[in-house]
Amino acid sequence: TPSRDWLKIVKTPRARGKIRQWIKNEERTRSISLGRDMLEKEIRRLGKSPSQLLKQEALGPILGRYGLGSEEEFFAAVGYGKVSPRQAVVRLLPPEELQALTEAEEAREKKTERKPARARPTEEGVRIRGIDDILVRFSKCCSPVPGDEIIGFITRGRGVSIHTADCSNAVSLMADPERQIAVNWDGQRKGSHQVKIRVQIGKDRPGILAEISTAISGTNTNIAQAEIRVTEERTGLNTFVLEVNDLRQLQAAMQAIQKVDGVVGVERIRSL
Repeated sequence: TPSRDWLKIVKTPRARGKIRQWIKNEERTRSISLGRDMLEKEIRRLGKSPSQLLKQEALGPILGRYGLGSEEEFFAAVGYGKVSPRQAVVRLLPPEELQALTEAEEAREKKTERKPARARPTEEGVRIRGIDDILVRFSKCCSPVPGDEIIGFITRGRGVSIHTADCSNAVSLMADPERQIAVNWDGQRKGSHQVKIRVQIGKDRPGILAEISTAISGTNTNIAQAEIRVTEERTGLNTFVLEVNDLRQLQAAMQAIQKVDGVVGVERIRSL
């Protein structure tokens, strides 16, 4: 199956063009499927029938509203994150049902004192408000772990992307609020997450790497990868990819490393 990496290998413009077209078609197919799935889930959440609301004749007005030419374009727009499922379903409801829904939600808000909608868990250990059984991926630009403050964004054909709240990419994505979705960690689910750290050594000496490894192991943390660099001045700048369950374990490992004689700095690297 072609991937974007192939674009770095092929040499002819014709081959690159074919690969780009294949990738574009594949992403569109995934977005159509994802968009339909998200709409059906939102419709069921409101107690309505997807087969009724997503009839071809029912979609006519909303296609014109968004300037779309077909059902597939509509589903793709939802899957790409251009149209939110909630926004679309509200426009699909007949006026009398929309009014009844609005009144019911207002009454529910007053009764529950505006408690947030319950978020549903995913296999990845993240709860997503109002949506279940959806693809979730952790962004490599910030590598979030349980304990980090996180934000979710509906991506184009790739489900929900999870970023840390202080991620620079997340800040730019906030410019499109309709793609943002409420997420939080599911404290009941445990799983390992890879995080990269940088360890600076003031003066390299025999046995220091063994001591660092022992310090990491002492926090029940596994080293998935290590890159060791020693300069001509005998200082070290090493990187480790650790497998941790949460932020607390990561912080414990970093504090243990900092206590090793000769270590002058430990920092987390956001990008893997």
